[in-house]
Amino acid sequence: MFKIETLKNNTMLFHTKEYTAFLSYGVPQVIVWKDSSEFSGTVMHNMHKYSNTTSKHKKAFMRTLCTASYTFIPTSPAENQEVTDIETMATI
Repeated sequence: MFKIETLKNNTMLFHTKEYTAFLSYGVPQVIVWKDSSEFSGTVMHNMHKYSNTTSKHKKAFMRTLCTASYTFIPTSPAENQEVTDIETMATI
């Protein structure tokens, strides 16, 4: 079961039982793992450089997270897709 929440133009949150994924232009940029998951307390953030707008979206969302509460791990789009099953578009 999942829920999609639109934030602003071209950004959304994809909520599941295990994680919340922040997407910009349909690409997962930040994945916040919930306490009930095997990656509890972990934030995976996409290290691939996209447009300036996508970078701004990602940085703004990451500023809302408490750095003391999470371990931040830079990941590739392929790694994000592997652990979330959210298909990553090839280009933006």
